[in-house]
Amino acid sequence: MQECRRLRLESLEARELLAVCQAVPPDGQAVSPDVNKDGLVSPIDALLVINHLNGPPAADPSMLDVNHDGDVSPADALAIINEINGTAVAADAAFGAMVTPGFEAQLSDRDMFSPNQISSDEVCTLLSRASMATKRTDAIIAVVDRGGRILGVRVEKSVSANLQNDPDKLAFAIDGAVAKARTAAFFSSNAAPLTSRTIRFISQSTITQREVESSPLNADPRYQGPGLVAPIGVGGHFPPEIAFTPQVDLFAIEHQSRDSQTHPGLDRKKGTVDDVELMTRFNANPNFVSQQASGFFTTWPESYGEQSGKSPNAIPRGIGTLPGGVPLFKLVEQAKPGTDLSKPSEQINLVGGIGVFFPGEDGFATHEQEFVHASQNGGVTQTEKDRTNAGLVLEAEFAALIAAAGGGILAFEPPFDRDLTEFNDKLPELKNFVLPSGRIDLVGVTLEIYGPTPDRDFRKPGIDRLIEVGRNRFMGRDSGDNQQIFPNGATVADGEPVPFGWLVAPHANGAGGLTATDVENIINAGRESADDTRAAIRLDFDNGGRPGSRTRMVLAVADKEGEILGLYRQEDATIFSIDVSVAKARNTAYYADANAIVAADRIDFDGDGMFGPVTWSVKTRSGDSVPKGTALTNRSFRFLVEPRFPTGSELDQRIGDQLVNNPNISLCDREPQLCLGVGPQSALRLPGINPLTAENIRDDAPLHFNVYASPNHSSTVAYDSFNVMTNFRDPGDADVTIGNSDVKFALANQNGVVFFPGSTPLYIRNRTKLAGGFGVSGDGVDQDDVVTSAGQTGFDPLQSIRIDSYTIGGVRVPFQKFNRNPDGP
Repeated sequence: MQECRRLRLESLEARELLAVCQAVPPDGQAVSPDVNKDGLVSPIDALLVINHLNGPPAADPSMLDVNHDGDVSPADALAIINEINGTAVAADAAFGAMVTPGFEAQLSDRDMFSPNQISSDEVCTLLSRASMATKRTDAIIAVVDRGGRILGVRVEKSVSANLQNDPDKLAFAIDGAVAKARTAAFFSSNAAPLTSRTIRFISQSTITQREVESSPLNADPRYQGPGLVAPIGVGGHFPPEIAFTPQVDLFAIEHQSRDSQTHPGLDRKKGTVDDVELMTRFNANPNFVSQQASGFFTTWPESYGEQSGKSPNAIPRGIGTLPGGVPLFKLVEQAKPGTDLSKPSEQINLVGGIGVFFPGEDGFATHEQEFVHASQNGGVTQTEKDRTNAGLVLEAEFAALIAAAGGGILAFEPPFDRDLTEFNDKLPELKNFVLPSGRIDLVGVTLEIYGPTPDRDFRKPGIDRLIEVGRNRFMGRDSGDNQQIFPNGATVADGEPVPFGWLVAPHANGAGGLTATDVENIINAGRESADDTRAAIRLDFDNGGRPGSRTRMVLAVADKEGEILGLYRQEDATIFSIDVSVAKARNTAYYADANAIVAADRIDFDGDGMFGPVTWSVKTRSGDSVPKGTALTNRSFRFLVEPRFPTGSELDQRIGDQLVNNPNISLCDREPQLCLGVGPQSALRLPGINPLTAENIRDDAPLHFNVYASPNHSSTVAYDSFNVMTNFRDPGDADVTIGNSDVKFALANQNGVVFFPGSTPLYIRNRTKLAGGFGVSGDGVDQDDVVTSAGQTGFDPLQSIRIDSYTIGGVRVPFQKFNRNPDGP
């Protein structure tokens, strides 16, 4: 077992560690930015802090503790920079100052008892179990709690020296494992064990080589990018790789959960002088955040580099959809009196996720998926199955699975049970962690959870294939070192629960828009519908793990400027849904605002830079755009960015002929007719990308970062991928402030774009005046639409301005869609 350095004051962990990243002191004491006491606050003061962090320590470090939090960290340098730029934020967040009784957040019966959370000792054990699971010693392992906070990281001894000797590169590589771990933690619930494999299976995103073979801090602009942890491919089919099938649920989910306390400024680049420190996550007004939720709102899904202080400008890698991320379920140790622990649903508690990642030489996910460009593979493109089931991927997945299943498989029917004693007897004991197993079907297709779907080459169930991999590669030594996860040097931490209920109490925007009663009614109507709606990805553990459970949702209302006017999480709703529901509300409010939407975000079907003609008829294919002020939803946004238009069609193979690797020549420039078969806002229309494979046109000549991060091209999904914490190209609103302070920052109310359903813009004055947006997320995107429709009643757009009143290229872009029998058994 590797040494685990714990916090000396565990009870202060949440406050102490989260305050490290604040640009202002937690106790209200004024910052002391004049470090050298020369009477001026200047860049030299920030440089003194930076030199202390990166070189020999200062003789008197106390003078460098600008924000008086007891630690010299990058936050102290940022406090000086903010002072110089006039963006220092008032210290007193005043959580809950305006929350009235009945609108608070709370912990579930399970979560209120600390023994039911993951402990630092258990984090140590999990890291060792994963390291010992196979003979390889070049993996990175990460453990996070349910809220995504990093609790422990192991870097095995044979991880490339190229990474280990460079803090920025190592932080990027560690974030590969973190991305997988967060996926499992964020998407699972106490009624569904979802893995990073599952999320890829139900996302089918278009993932380009340019996005994967990149890193945010890469000095070479040809390899600067988001560094997604996902299999490269066009996607867009469900079941995967079956022609003439439509898109499935979670398109571009890989972009989510990349928000940070440090919000990039107008240059959209983190680590530059116009960055601003947020007071709360999503810039929620702390006056309306109850005390019970304050911990959640002062915790961000930070990159490893930011949380640890090792690489402060690092950017998270989002949601990992390569297999190797597995949820962590702990047997309930302490229950509220009267709890029936004989019921399977009461016996376990989701406490986090574990991710295992093989980073190779550069940390790109191309290594683990054993990517080979078609030009180096005899002109043959690897399949998605090749990449998601590559040898290293399966090994990572087995290591994560066996680490998480110290107490074995918790099966509700015999076909899903497996005996893992042969492995667990040889690994450090962890009998209170189990893995639920069952069958989840989505629109008649059985989802992959542990291991791949059987096929003619491998006829065994997926979990048996993983067990076979384990037998062939089991077991190794407890390799490598646990890494510092906080600036104070701690290498492990206890997990924290996530509250439910009113995370942000309903309130008015104060500008003649939605009232507090409006917000409350919208959300409560949605909650009632959610209680009746059959979940898509939630099992009834008390009924043999069969389907039929009702949904658990997160519901958010935002005004036109993106302020969260109300945010409610139902008990045990998925954590990713918090970020997603907030973004959906903001996305729809912006896109429907005729005075706010910028030209580059508008639909331009033929790619000629013009926005017309506009038509309502399906008898003509001339429809090129829609008027400003048209109401779209996140279902509409997905339809427009998909790799094939309309979804369910197939591309003309001639579209891949005579590809030109020129940054100034897009697909529509070269093939103005054939490009119409690609979604008008798809990344596949951009230069440098093969629309048939999503690979670089030239393997060794990727195009410059600015080609894809540009605010001027047509692809909303590529812009979102290459620029974190945006709301399309929304320039923001001048009067937006940080939290409840007077400090203005136009971009503060932006946390990314969602490309799957569950939203609507909201209108007042007999549905004629845009007032904001409503976002819903939880157990299935069609279910999200059902719940949205219940909440929007009386506030939804008139049919005359909805996107489905128009046609684009002869196709009606969808607004919302409903199951035939959403309340069925």
